[in-house]
Amino acid sequence: MSSIFHAQVEIPARPEPLFQFHSNPQNLTAVMPPTLKLVSLKTDGPALEGRMIELHCRDFWVIPMRWTCQWKTVRPPYLLVDEMVKGPFSVFIHEHRFEAHGAHASIMHDTVTYEWGRSWWGKFVSETAVRFYLTLLFNYRHHRTKQWALASGRSR
Repeated sequence: MSSIFHAQVEIPARPEPLFQFHSNPQNLTAVMPPTLKLVSLKTDGPALEGRMIELHCRDFWVIPMRWTCQWKTVRPPYLLVDEMVKGPFSVFIHEHRFEAHGAHASIMHDTVTYEWGRSWWGKFVSETAVRFYLTLLFNYRHHRTKQWALASGRSR
């Protein structure tokens, strides 16, 4: 049974620039925590349904992680969904939603459906260690996205 993680934050930017920023895999490094190092990134460009992204990272500078993801849903400027097709999880689907909030802001929602193993042990790890890791990761990503929006004047 899959676990679901959700985080949301108000960002001082309209959905359009947020969508554009998060649909470009080249911007991943701008929101990666300092403990996660990108070794290589292969992509054909910004998000299009069916397009693949291959990532090779080192977590905590030493733990190798390889991911192959595919854009499943791309609906500008409000929805992006990518799904891991090869990597460390049995299931990993990341939904990014951008909801207009007032004239110059958005609520950014990140919902992750994930499964780390299919046994009781996998469910335990998913609901403890992985959930804790996702909380830290998305807190950092949201912080960096806010910084990007403020620095680039995207709220205007």
